[in-house]
Amino acid sequence: MQSSFSFHYLRILVAFLLPVWLISACAPSRFVKPLDKGQTVVSASLGGPLILFANTTIPMPLTSVAVGHGFKEGFTGFAGLHTTALAFGVLQTDIGFVKNVNKQKGWVPGVSVSPVANLMMDKWQGKFSFFPQVDANAYWSYPKKPHFVYFGVSNWFDLNSKRSQGDPQKTHWFPIMQLGNTIVQRKWSYSIEVKFAPKINHPVIVDYQGFGTGTALGAYIGVSRKF
Repeated sequence: MQSSFSFHYLRILVAFLLPVWLISACAPSRFVKPLDKGQTVVSASLGGPLILFANTTIPMPLTSVAVGHGFKEGFTGFAGLHTTALAFGVLQTDIGFVKNVNKQKGWVPGVSVSPVANLMMDKWQGKFSFFPQVDANAYWSYPKKPHFVYFGVSNWFDLNSKRSQGDPQKTHWFPIMQLGNTIVQRKWSYSIEVKFAPKINHPVIVDYQGFGTGTALGAYIGVSRKF
């Protein structure tokens, strides 16, 4: 990585990046399966959309933390904080819950839904933004193991009439597909997830990598601790 990737460059990049659709891909799925009743989990993640930088494709090194609590069987509430954004002057949180709508039976997957409120405020203009999001995931547990794989769709909605640069917002729904695997241990869990966005907001200021023009891929790793 070249030295031109300075603190100033990253600050500008984050400031422009956060108000567009990729906010929904700045963190992996918070919770795919609801926690046990009374269980609390703290998690941290690293990764982001793939970009072309210095002739190399890399995931943006965005970090976030989250905490979730199982309030009852099949229902978990959670809140996340995007720490990279916070370091560069943007308070960005995601608050929501995940609810089981179907338990796994053999090869028939378990299914969960997760409404999320994404909230942002920057320190320069004090601008507040709200982006609703609804995720749906199907998951399969390993035979005789607590580990699981999952596949789902994250539906990101931009209700604003204009984009952050003042251009008209012509697209208000951005679907993002996700595929992940979680290794579950007694206290710790480890996850890897990839995301694919079939359409992104234009224009953008970095060269996102995907399958063809106007798409983007993301890669993330995460670790969580049960309490």
